[in-house]
Amino acid sequence: MKKSGLIIVQKKEPLLKGLAIRFLMILLLVSIISSTGCKKSEEDPPPPTTVLPFSDDFNGTTLNSDWKWANEPTNWDLGTSRQGWLNFTGNLNANIFCDDNTTRLYQQITTDQDFEIATKMYCEWGNNPSDVAGIIIKSAISGDWVLLKLWMHGNGSGRLEFQTNCNDVISPVPGSESWDGNMEVSLMLHKSGSDYSAYFMNEEDENWILIGSTQFLDTQPVQFGIFGGVDSGDGNLLIQFDYFRYTGE
Repeated sequence: MKKSGLIIVQKKEPLLKGLAIRFLMILLLVSIISSTGCKKSEEDPPPPTTVLPFSDDFNGTTLNSDWKWANEPTNWDLGTSRQGWLNFTGNLNANIFCDDNTTRLYQQITTDQDFEIATKMYCEWGNNPSDVAGIIIKSAISGDWVLLKLWMHGNGSGRLEFQTNCNDVISPVPGSESWDGNMEVSLMLHKSGSDYSAYFMNEEDENWILIGSTQFLDTQPVQFGIFGGVDSGDGNLLIQFDYFRYTGE
């Protein structure tokens, strides 16, 4: 009986050692997984940040740091090419209709209040088949947008278009056509609940002209601002903005 009991004790010792080793290995594995998980969370992009909306007259030579670039243009300046204006050359392969590949300067905000944004814009284009520039309100989450843009062509023609993504609301905008290869025009988008109205004003006019209205679900936060780019072709597109105005209600 003693001999049998001794044998049992000898068998339990390596068993206990094996269990201890396995337990230590599990602890080590949990530690590795935890540290890996922490590193992964550190690499995840931060949540969207928002700013208080603001107007900008684009005076001076330094851009307000609360502005953000999407596809920053290769060549741009503030007040150098034209004093008191934001100036840039449109990037190539930069269109917006169903997809947005344009250069865009925007503010990201969260608000359920009504507001309007407006800008004065000058464009000068050459022989590109298609160039675009304008003003936009875009959902940072869904990517949907509403915009008012100048669509320019190599024959010198240009016209305004009021659009949501993949959809012409009003195109062309009556009375907005140009055939000179350049155009100066003021643009405005007004939000009232889920209704968005577009306006324009020719340089010689004094009153805003209503283009029309559409509905747009602006999933928060939203990004609003100005944009431009060369859709097709490899020629130059000069885009200049005199100001950006935000008015809240």
